[in-house]
Amino acid sequence: MTDQDFLRKAIDIGNQVDEPYNFGAAVVKDGKLISAEHAHVFEENDPCRHSEVSAITAACKKLGSFHIDGAVLYSSHEPCTMFISCAAWAHISRIVYVTPASAQEGFMYEFKKPDIHGLAMKLTRPIVIEQMDV
Repeated sequence: MTDQDFLRKAIDIGNQVDEPYNFGAAVVKDGKLISAEHAHVFEENDPCRHSEVSAITAACKKLGSFHIDGAVLYSSHEPCTMFISCAAWAHISRIVYVTPASAQEGFMYEFKKPDIHGLAMKLTRPIVIEQMDV
């Protein structure tokens, strides 16, 4: 499967929830889909249950480790700083997303949008972050 295939999976899983809450993410390791989750923030009233964090949690449980070295996370939307921190702890090496934060019209970024690409490269284990169209 290609990056676009995994991005479509993230989008499809996110679309299980109505807009504007239709965020989705998928974790892939060694070319295999490990987990795919939509955002659970609104249904569970839990601000930590972003789709990306939920997908990392599910992947770590499935693989039996909180380090999933070499994994790639595909996301329907540009990740937030909370997710970047979780990805660093999980040893995710690459993040690919579709919708940039600038297209999310005030939904998530009430504060000044951080430079996630710059932040990710300053980590002890840098994470490559790419925006890609599908």
